[in-house]
Amino acid sequence: MTLTHYFKEGFSYADYLRKIEDQLHDLEKSDKESEMIPHYALNLKRIERLGKTFQLSDEQKEALKSIKPNFKLLVISEGWCGDAAQVMPIVHVIAEELGIEQKVVLRDSHPELMDAYLTNGAKSIPIFVGVNEDGTEKFRFGPRPEMGMKLLAKHKENPDVYTKDVFHKELQLWYNKDKGNSIFNELFELMKL
Repeated sequence: MTLTHYFKEGFSYADYLRKIEDQLHDLEKSDKESEMIPHYALNLKRIERLGKTFQLSDEQKEALKSIKPNFKLLVISEGWCGDAAQVMPIVHVIAEELGIEQKVVLRDSHPELMDAYLTNGAKSIPIFVGVNEDGTEKFRFGPRPEMGMKLLAKHKENPDVYTKDVFHKELQLWYNKDKGNSIFNELFELMKL
């Protein structure tokens, strides 16, 4: 599958953030009740907070010097996704440090692309695809770091005890405690291949 044409359709990171704001505004103006409004609003706050607070350490910046930025980054996401709000700001800082192009396409607008990047049969996002110059996949990362996947597996194994609400709370606490280090480390390992 060649991925080059998605870069023409994709949003820059800044345009993606404006798109989320527009979607929230449209939902708030609508006559219809929407359970999605709190998700968009909370995620915008998370993205803003991480955008202000996350910085690469000197060691991380030094490690990134070993990466050859001979790829672009294609991101499949949506503004309502909590994992995207946690992961995308970190990956954006890494992409900026490397000087690589990053484009975001919306999952629900590109079902054929999402179907090619399912996670255990699910349309989980965000998905980050490193794309070679010829438009082919170099690596894939997402939808969440390994610890987040373990917490999800724990929920799926016993949803009556480890409920969805408990899962989301523990995942958020883990993201806050981890401060983006697992995202950096896991993505770094994929980029250096």
